[in-house]
Amino acid sequence: MAKTPPAELRNVALAGHAGSGKTILADAILLRGKAIGRLGSIADGTTAGDYEKEEKQYGYSLSAAVTHARVAGAEINLIDTPGQSEFQGGMISGLAAGDLAVICVNAARGVELVTRKAWEYAEGYGLARFVALTRADAENVNLAEAVAQVRKAFGSRVVPFVRTEGEGPSLAAVRAILADPAAEGGAGPRQAIIDGALEADEALMEKYLESGSLDDGELAALLPKAVRSGALVPLFVLSAEKDLGVAELIDAVVRYAPSPLDVRPAVAPPGQPGDRQTVEPSADGPFLARVFKVTSDAHVGKLCYLRVLNGRLEAKGQAILSSTGRPERVNQLLRPQGDRREETPEACVGDIVVAPKVENLRLGDTLHGSDPRIPPPLPLPSPMCGLAVSPKARGDEQKLGTNMHRLADEDATFAFTRDEHTGEQLIRGMGMVHLDVMLARLKSRYGLEVNTAPPKIPYLETVTRPAEGSYRHKKQTGGSGQFAEVHLRLKPAERGKGFEFVDAIVGGVISGPFIPSVEKGVRKGMERGPVAGFPVVDLTVELFFGKEHPVDSKDIAFQIAGEMGFKEIVAQAKPVLLEPIANMEIVFPGRYFGDISGDISGRRGRPTGTDQLGDMQVLKAQVPLAEVADYSSTIKAITQGEGFFSMALSHYEPVPGNIASHVVAKLREQSEAK
Repeated sequence: MAKTPPAELRNVALAGHAGSGKTILADAILLRGKAIGRLGSIADGTTAGDYEKEEKQYGYSLSAAVTHARVAGAEINLIDTPGQSEFQGGMISGLAAGDLAVICVNAARGVELVTRKAWEYAEGYGLARFVALTRADAENVNLAEAVAQVRKAFGSRVVPFVRTEGEGPSLAAVRAILADPAAEGGAGPRQAIIDGALEADEALMEKYLESGSLDDGELAALLPKAVRSGALVPLFVLSAEKDLGVAELIDAVVRYAPSPLDVRPAVAPPGQPGDRQTVEPSADGPFLARVFKVTSDAHVGKLCYLRVLNGRLEAKGQAILSSTGRPERVNQLLRPQGDRREETPEACVGDIVVAPKVENLRLGDTLHGSDPRIPPPLPLPSPMCGLAVSPKARGDEQKLGTNMHRLADEDATFAFTRDEHTGEQLIRGMGMVHLDVMLARLKSRYGLEVNTAPPKIPYLETVTRPAEGSYRHKKQTGGSGQFAEVHLRLKPAERGKGFEFVDAIVGGVISGPFIPSVEKGVRKGMERGPVAGFPVVDLTVELFFGKEHPVDSKDIAFQIAGEMGFKEIVAQAKPVLLEPIANMEIVFPGRYFGDISGDISGRRGRPTGTDQLGDMQVLKAQVPLAEVADYSSTIKAITQGEGFFSMALSHYEPVPGNIASHVVAKLREQSEAK
């Protein structure tokens, strides 16, 4: 198969809320390019993009799928991105592989949560954008209202490029405005396109204001420039299922969307993200590619999807992995078509290829040649929702860790860690459905099943007043004995400062080699506090006096004295339980403000501010982590799936007395039950 010149390539990312018709639109484009024989069905699991077992089971995309078709004189690479908020990591990374984002909006449902996020990420990447108003033939669709809502959400630069005959089920045809003589003249649709396009070129705007007209050549040259700059966002009305408007969309992609040679990727030296420059893309330039998807195949193994941003790479060639600075050999290059892949001898600027079995590659990594500058990191959200996991079968502990890390390599919004305070193995994701999917993959790919439980809250303990005392350890069992006496002072430290050990011994009453032994014993005593057995933090322990024996004093004796002395004295220092406090940002439609703020207050949350994100409301708050362990399901229920949140650990605070008593009682019950 002949290599497609970069100028004929179009990398198109389809993005929008679940149910906005992205996957069927991709199939409709593939069908027009004869890449598939018939339109697939979501319900039957026969679409080209949703080929994974879990995607067929859930009925929606879980990761970005790549397909391609030769149509209307161009090679169009389609990146069909997920539309569920819990899988937005796939949308964010998939958009990074595109040069054009087609933002899909269900005409009957309007602009929804993930659609807004898709627009914001596409704008952040500097992508050209189209809007596709899909399922325009659905019952009770008012196209004029749908277009108005899109323009209200995304601005007046969104301009219809097609006119329609009829609405709803009676929609009979879609016609391109610029090719439709009936749309000529005046302040009609064609004029709106011209007015939007002129925003991209001041010189032509001045000429137009003087002469009142543009010739066809000037308009043809202006439109791609206006689309690339974002000054003009063409809107298309279509029904992919009935093949209405698809041809007009494809024609506009070929005519107005940028090729890889028109895009200037932003790059910066490693570790200097603020020092950004742009790359002039060329097939002969320094090689640069980014990993935007990682998955695995039962037969092939690890598969890394690369978008080539500059230069070229031949199969059996090598490039430098930016995260390590070391060369990686790429033995094979494959061109993806959904779940199928065919070998290709090289990857050139603009190409999307798969590199199999390059084990050191991770999602978001870059490979480069002679130029070490790399694109900025993918703006992926942190996983919010967690579960404690343990293998069902004995002896599978190592297998669990190995394969969980493989899944985490594929999805940067999924994490597998061990909590240093509770000792639990934790998985974290964007929500319970996300975690369910990852556990389903763990079972289907690696034959592993796990037990799950809500994660324990990593409480800590501290002291609230000074205390001092002494402890003597004496053991005589015949022969060499053990002797150590220590005098300790405890006092609270500033929250978050940690532990400080002070050697205040004078006169050598305890020999120098034994002082670290006392500190070691104190640290061991701090591992389990007196309130509920959690680690003790934020205090200063001073060793100010003690005694030793010329024969029986030894390292172990002073360790024991330090540990037991600390345990006795800390109980006198009014110990309290500390709980983690999270910073939260909750984004939701303004009509839910009362419900959201009331729910946060009921969780002992303290609002710290509000903000506006387009027509969405943002509530910032500090909330005890114990109160928001289930928040991903709560916000879905309150906002009907339209809200989302981010969360990060802020600090620790004392637990209120009545709640602390409840926590301690519950922990004792669990301990007794075990």
